[in-house]
Amino acid sequence: MTDILQKLQSAIESQSAETELLQEALQEIRELREQRDALEEILILLARTKLPWDDEEDPAETLPHFKERYLNAMHEASRLLGLDVRSTITRTEPKT
Repeated sequence: MTDILQKLQSAIESQSAETELLQEALQEIRELREQRDALEEILILLARTKLPWDDEEDPAETLPHFKERYLNAMHEASRLLGLDVRSTITRTEPKT
């Protein structure tokens, strides 16, 4: 993803905001909002998922269902965060 903030700042300073630049910024904002909404849904799912242990910390019957939901949510979050590609955040993240 290009650094749209730098492009917009340059356009403001030179007073030459072209339609193409504004369309690019609008598209990036739309994509970021979609990503935000998808990540928010994942957080809601995780927050509402009851931990699959009883009071004695023994696995409950719901452990397989919990594990499936958790793994699916984490896989989707990783994809949305771009952990499979280098980004502003992940390029400095230590490999695990």
